[in-house]
Amino acid sequence: MPKIVSIVGYHNSGKTTLIEALIPQLKAKGLKVGYLKHDPKAHGITDKEGSDTNRVFKVADKVGLLSPKGLTLWERREDDPLKVVEEYFSDFDIVLLEGWKSLKGIKKVVLGGLDVEGLKVEGLKDLQKVIDYILED
Repeated sequence: MPKIVSIVGYHNSGKTTLIEALIPQLKAKGLKVGYLKHDPKAHGITDKEGSDTNRVFKVADKVGLLSPKGLTLWERREDDPLKVVEEYFSDFDIVLLEGWKSLKGIKKVVLGGLDVEGLKVEGLKDLQKVIDYILED
């Protein structure tokens, strides 16, 4: 199982910006890094209304779109990021979660003054501090 760290904070607190900076730094250390984003309100748009995959996913439980650049998968399932990490990221060294502030038992990096237990940071100026926190046992 990979090391799992959740980056949490209020909307527009810099979570994605921090993650974008972290991943190349961790990969430069020879680590395989994955990313899983929380979308609790289902606002993420991964398929446009009326497309073939959108129409079929309304009646199927799992739909995939395979292209030369990658695989996109839509699947009906429960909201358990640890199971998703186990299933899809088991061969990774680190998986960064964006969100899941209430998830128990994992390290959290906290942005924007959110009242959650974890390493409190102010964003990119604390990049090395976050890297050290992620890598410590």
